[in-house]
Amino acid sequence: MSYPSQRGTKKALGHIIAAVRAFGGFSVLLTKRGKIVYASPLAKSLIFQDSGVLTNPDLVAVAKEAWKSREHVARSCQLTNLGPFQEVVLQAEVVESRWILVTVIDRTDEVKAIQIRRDFVSNIGHELRTPVTSVGLIAQALKSCSGDQAAVEHFSQRLANVAKRLERLADGMLALAHAQDPQTTQPLTRIHVSDLVDKAVFQALETARGKGVKLKTKKRVEAHVLGDEESLVSALENLLSNAIYYSPKGSRVTVTSQKGEEEGIISISVIDMGIGIDTADQERIFERFYRTDEARSHRVGGTGLGLAIVKHTALSHGGNVSVDSQIGSGSTFTLTLPIASNEDHEERKD
Repeated sequence: MSYPSQRGTKKALGHIIAAVRAFGGFSVLLTKRGKIVYASPLAKSLIFQDSGVLTNPDLVAVAKEAWKSREHVARSCQLTNLGPFQEVVLQAEVVESRWILVTVIDRTDEVKAIQIRRDFVSNIGHELRTPVTSVGLIAQALKSCSGDQAAVEHFSQRLANVAKRLERLADGMLALAHAQDPQTTQPLTRIHVSDLVDKAVFQALETARGKGVKLKTKKRVEAHVLGDEESLVSALENLLSNAIYYSPKGSRVTVTSQKGEEEGIISISVIDMGIGIDTADQERIFERFYRTDEARSHRVGGTGLGLAIVKHTALSHGGNVSVDSQIGSGSTFTLTLPIASNEDHEERKD
């Protein structure tokens, strides 16, 4: 027969466990000796011990601190031993003067987002430094040669080139922000793959002619994709421009389209005969501002945002982009997109 105090303890424990279960997430209820009274499904999958005793040193430490101080304890921590958790807040507090509740708040994605924003601001500052400095130097040069018409025209042209570079950078940042923002919705239309390719090739023709590179289209397929036509054409044109910039004069850039190995997928490939990309660079080439050849990129006027824009545009349309390349043997960039089903309307909004 149970004593009233024991029945009261079990009842209180039942209420606490019910509350912890409703909280969900990662939570563990312990005795002061570290015995696990209750563990949420997520916690059980990550820290389950046959002994029924909490052994994770970080969790044990915060639990002991809470028991000793009898206050709510919260500590930011970097973990590598709790599955997907890397950046977390460990919390612990004593409940009903008997047990210790330990919870883990995952901040991994939040910390990554903060770091991405920091890197972005840092990269923007780096990208702006050179053209802004150039503007100042050119302005001084113009002032000093005001009586020399030829020099004035020369430095005026240089100033115009810097302005164009800044404009491209601003346009690239806006395009990337648009591609990354899930709240930015555009009318989705059924687009024939051949039309998508033709429009992108037409936009890249002038650049190809100026560089002395031939554009060729082959392997057309009868298929439609559903998406924002302007964004998809821009993404494909980015791949074409990138291929043209890094291709030698007299070479060829080819665009092919075909149904992918996976059912319901269309693949559009841009194949160049350029300098190729080192294997180590291929892993990072779709990052913002990453360049395999910094000096060459500045000469041709690249912003380092084109491939990042392509990646985010592809992902926002349920697709992806990849690269296959070898140094000296050219590169193949492949944009994959879901084929629009027959049930998709001619035009709709997400």
